[in-house]
Amino acid sequence: MSQILSNLRIIELGTDVATANVGRLLAAYGADVITVEPPGGHLVRHMPPFPNVKKSSDPNESILFAYLGTGKRSVVLDFEDPEDIAKATDLVLSSDGVIDGYRPGELASFGLDLVSLSEFQPALSVVQVTPFGQTGPYSQWRTSALTAYASGGQMSLTGDADKPPLLTAGHQAHMQASLHAFGGLLTAIYSATKTGIGDIVDISIQEVQTATLEGAGPVALWYGGDQQRGGNNPRALWGVHPCKDGWIGVASMPRQTHSVLDVMGLSDMKSDPLFIDSAWSPEADELLRILVPNFTMEHTAQEIFEIANDYRAPFAMIPNPAELLEWPHLKETGFWQEVNHPVLGNHPIPSGPVWFTLDPENPKSEPDKGSFTSAPLVGQHTKEIFSESLIPKATKKSAHINVFATRKNLPLENIKVVDMTQVWSGPYAMRFLADMGADVIKIEGPTFPDPVRTAGGNRTAPAINLSSYFNEYNRGKRSLTLDFKKKSGMQALKRLIKTADVFVENWSSGVADRNGLGYTEVSKLNPNIVYISMPGFGHQGPDASRVGFGPTIEQMGGLVSLQGYENDAPHKSGISYGDPIAGATCAAAAVAALINKVITGKGCYCLLPQRDGVTGLIGEYIVAEGLGCSIPTRTGNKRSGYAPHDTYPCLPDVTPRPILSIFPNDDEDLETQTIDTVTDRWVAIDCRSDEEWMSLTEIIDDSRLYNSIYSTVEGRLANQKLIDETISEWTSTKDAYEIAKLLQKEEVTAAPVQSALLLVKDPHSIYRDNFITVKHDVKGNHLTARPTWRLSRHSKLPEFSGPSFGQHNEEILSELGYSLSEIDALEKSGAAARRLIGNR
Repeated sequence: MSQILSNLRIIELGTDVATANVGRLLAAYGADVITVEPPGGHLVRHMPPFPNVKKSSDPNESILFAYLGTGKRSVVLDFEDPEDIAKATDLVLSSDGVIDGYRPGELASFGLDLVSLSEFQPALSVVQVTPFGQTGPYSQWRTSALTAYASGGQMSLTGDADKPPLLTAGHQAHMQASLHAFGGLLTAIYSATKTGIGDIVDISIQEVQTATLEGAGPVALWYGGDQQRGGNNPRALWGVHPCKDGWIGVASMPRQTHSVLDVMGLSDMKSDPLFIDSAWSPEADELLRILVPNFTMEHTAQEIFEIANDYRAPFAMIPNPAELLEWPHLKETGFWQEVNHPVLGNHPIPSGPVWFTLDPENPKSEPDKGSFTSAPLVGQHTKEIFSESLIPKATKKSAHINVFATRKNLPLENIKVVDMTQVWSGPYAMRFLADMGADVIKIEGPTFPDPVRTAGGNRTAPAINLSSYFNEYNRGKRSLTLDFKKKSGMQALKRLIKTADVFVENWSSGVADRNGLGYTEVSKLNPNIVYISMPGFGHQGPDASRVGFGPTIEQMGGLVSLQGYENDAPHKSGISYGDPIAGATCAAAAVAALINKVITGKGCYCLLPQRDGVTGLIGEYIVAEGLGCSIPTRTGNKRSGYAPHDTYPCLPDVTPRPILSIFPNDDEDLETQTIDTVTDRWVAIDCRSDEEWMSLTEIIDDSRLYNSIYSTVEGRLANQKLIDETISEWTSTKDAYEIAKLLQKEEVTAAPVQSALLLVKDPHSIYRDNFITVKHDVKGNHLTARPTWRLSRHSKLPEFSGPSFGQHNEEILSELGYSLSEIDALEKSGAAARRLIGNR
């Protein structure tokens, strides 16, 4: 089978989970990914878990690398050896792209200067993935799964308000960054494919987190408000509830409230004004907080799950890895692949997050779900690779190309996107394309706007245009309102589709086809279009018809079962986690498809089952389960192999931070909308070696920590409670920032637990201009999170916020050939509108 990235060679110069996962994703879809390991093996090979619990002396026994190394070839090079640096240079120059995970400037200090090599060979594309980016006061700080999650803001939102901030399972901050790096590198390669000029992309793990704070980020940027940890049930219909045999998840937008009432046998209540006007009102929520758990406690999770499907209600199971491996839908759709590792033996791995069908019109064409081979042994392919002819991808002549001439342009200029998506996952995906220069046209119905425009009850101008949530994730787009259920509205939409390069929808399975907008119909209008469909659970299999939002995707994907406080319930993340995962993945898939279109002249069909993407973020748990050595779950902030490893209380803020709704109303005074205030501050500390522990004890200088038993990680793990109490006494009298700076200076891994509002004022964020000003036609100028893909040669920044409702109707329709009188007729018929029609 031909794969979408089979023409690419990628060199992975990685040191962590993020860079390793970028390489895994590229290899999954056909790229020849060569991971360059130091003598002794990739650092990920030395991170837990291991088959025998304790750290293995054999780097080939790493469960984490067995997952992240799939599909790659491995060479060993010693960067202290000039001859090996020469070999690494040859590898780089023979490639299309490089993944760099070393500290800023580190590779150049060895003599492998990727910036200089890209100037010599402008077609070369490089993505650099680091904890805090290539510049700024924190750029040399060390990090871990714990401190990366703490520093970007998401941890401040995860957990219960009366407990410490909670770490999610696995390496989620790094995995999120890897998805952004995947898309950023492909965008640079797209530029090289089109123009002969690639790019250098700077990805900061912190900034990826900062850009994915859901409603908390926009509220901080627009209003100066903050958010607190909302717990497992920020709303009755948005969280995790106990049931007869465990736990059940639910995530319902207001329009699904009636289906939830049907599931609970309370259909008569659908006529209650409380559930007609605003199912998210405090009064409705108060009642539902009684009704929902009363119902769930009387039924098993499976019973609720089966009833929910009859009513298309957004309830979700919360499976663990063992249950996922036996999940009927995943087995039926062929999601699980099996590889034979030469040391560990046979084990399962998830398929890739996207199904690419390169020739959809051919009935024999099978979708490419990502194809994997076993992770390599250390240096397994060294001899093989260096016996190959390493021919540079370009000659010195390309050095005469003016690589700075592109600064005024963006890679995706001249790409037109029809964006049918709503809420977060799809709009977030298409914002990446808009940031990179694409003309993204946001389609909304005259009677049915994107729900996040009106979630705070704002249904008339100007309030409908002032949702900070909507504007943050629809930045840089144009707005066109069309009722495609009316003949004239569908005709206008079809005319637009004929001019487009990309069509994307995130409806539930079946909606596109029922509305005449499935791939078959759209491709008749535009045979070479890139069509992307991103339903929660795909279009086939037992779960395909289910409704899914970000929290239910996270629950069904397996992540929620793994995380939580010790001896407590499975715990949701602080954001609708499935959404930004699907969004970043979708953006990368779109660019991959556009690269393919440049090469072949053809579009393709991309299916993105959102649950698959979340399951792919916990691959080490799947591999471990398949090998019969399950990883401990719901351990709070503790992790096997590291101690101390937790968040610790610090001096509270002198000035309380106001907590606002995620949907503030511009028409009301903000003081009256302040729900509460928050002052708590925390610092994350992760001693990853005995040397870090020794440095920490010298800094704290408390005799209780000088016990010789604590000199080994085993001794510290056995005495975590006493150690944590002592550290907490020390941190509680100090500022979180100052503690982190002090510890990092002594090479102890630490970071303050940041909130959305704290990040706006953070010195590192300010140094890197992480928040930029854009224009809104009603609000005026406001701050927005800078694009996470920082391209050095295509550095133009977004100028405009999200569009007002129907703002560009006349402009876009005129481009499609409509006269002013025809546009007026569309609006008079209700097929188009610049103001919301009705009160739906």
